[in-house]
Amino acid sequence: MSQTALLVVDIQTGTLAPLIGKESLLKNVNELIDHFHHEELPVIFIKKVGYGELSKQLHREANDPVVTKVPMNTFKAPEFQTVMKEQGLGNFVVVGLMSNACVQATCKGALAEKFPVTLIEDAHDSVIKPMRNIWNKKLKGLGVTTMTTKEYIEK
Repeated sequence: MSQTALLVVDIQTGTLAPLIGKESLLKNVNELIDHFHHEELPVIFIKKVGYGELSKQLHREANDPVVTKVPMNTFKAPEFQTVMKEQGLGNFVVVGLMSNACVQATCKGALAEKFPVTLIEDAHDSVIKPMRNIWNKKLKGLGVTTMTTKEYIEK
């Protein structure tokens, strides 16, 4: 059986700075990080080249891997492929920034590789506010499971 991992996509100083409503996003993301740590499931932090360091507001633990990537789709990053194989990952929960860029590309990347993927509806965002809801609907239509933070934690 393959392991489920939380992918925290591009919550970095450069992506978070222009975001309006970041407090709510960070609250939901950190609730999920804490849940995964409590359940002893992997949390992988994804960092896009050129967007600064990971936010210090994230509840990152010392043993959580940080993967640096260039492409929008995390699954195209060789470093991520290595971590995925080493940890036996095959089911993914996605949160992060930006809804219309790396978040949607990563969800589509999981689908392309035939992995089950869940997008947390209220734990990703964009500087263009309608993008979150637009991508929740689009990705659900493509086969991504969508849930709220509360629904995921309580399941």
